[in-house]
Amino acid sequence: MLGKFIRGVKHRLRSFSHARKWARRTLVVGPVAPVDGDSVACCRAVVDHLRARGKEAYTLPTVAMYPQIQWVLSRSHLHPSCYAISSDKLTTPDLQAAYDALLKEWQPDEIVMVDGRKDRLGFDPHGVPIFEIDHHVDHGTRDDEEAYVQPASSAGCLLIKKYRIYDPILVVSILTDTYWLRQNMPSQAIESLTLLRKHGGLTDQLLIDIQRQLKVPGDPNVIEAMRRCKMRTSCDGIAFAVLDTASPEVHRGVCGELGYFFNHLCVVRADGYASLRTNNDAVNLGVMAGERWRGGGHPNMAVANLTEVNDVLLNALWEDFVQTVRGVQVRHPAACC
Repeated sequence: MLGKFIRGVKHRLRSFSHARKWARRTLVVGPVAPVDGDSVACCRAVVDHLRARGKEAYTLPTVAMYPQIQWVLSRSHLHPSCYAISSDKLTTPDLQAAYDALLKEWQPDEIVMVDGRKDRLGFDPHGVPIFEIDHHVDHGTRDDEEAYVQPASSAGCLLIKKYRIYDPILVVSILTDTYWLRQNMPSQAIESLTLLRKHGGLTDQLLIDIQRQLKVPGDPNVIEAMRRCKMRTSCDGIAFAVLDTASPEVHRGVCGELGYFFNHLCVVRADGYASLRTNNDAVNLGVMAGERWRGGGHPNMAVANLTEVNDVLLNALWEDFVQTVRGVQVRHPAACC
């Protein structure tokens, strides 16, 4: 009897540790950029989770939407006040206008931001408090009344383990942020998938269906961009590609294609946005990007931002990236910014 009582107490304590007092009215958003499968799936999962508990919850249209994830959100996840300024893909060129239109009809008590920090919100919240749920820990971890920031394969994994949100749509978050379980703490991701199977009704067929929806026919613009791009490679599997387009969709497609063939990858868009990837677990691209390239991210996946795309900065980024993925001490931080 005593053992049963102790187990009951432990269970209640574990339940309490996962509990959060959600606001009555919550706006759930991801970062203004990049808009990806992790942020979009998490927004939908949190909105649906709160609505199932009798709360009012909505999200905003996004500034972009990749074809692979257009099906994740529906108009019902947006407040009707945003319909007039949203495209049929639920995108808008002006997040501030969308948020201001929302406030005229519906005032949130709190903004929950998933997969990002406040400085990547993309609009002025006009004093509405923000709670962050993020797995990017390049600026440190947190667990307080304003944020829950811990290392994880994706923000969706935090929703599963910390808040017990067992929505199968979080498969999108996990698969896309781990590159189909090939990067970014894949064993932890598998643990989260197991919890979705045990508590969220995830079946083999549902997992197959979601993966099929995430795969769209090849974009000929991606192949053409790869043909036109300026690329440097090395014998130890490093690729550095500079695109002549700023299209997020083309950029993402090129990263996906090159990622199958190279161990270390840096793809720079025409607007200076660069994606960095490596399979060297001994280095930290997030630190490199955060300290010297106005970006940040994970140890093996990060984002850099060039103030201008010119030969001087491109050469500096190439040298910094090569030295970093090879584990060489970087000696020229001043040249990068």
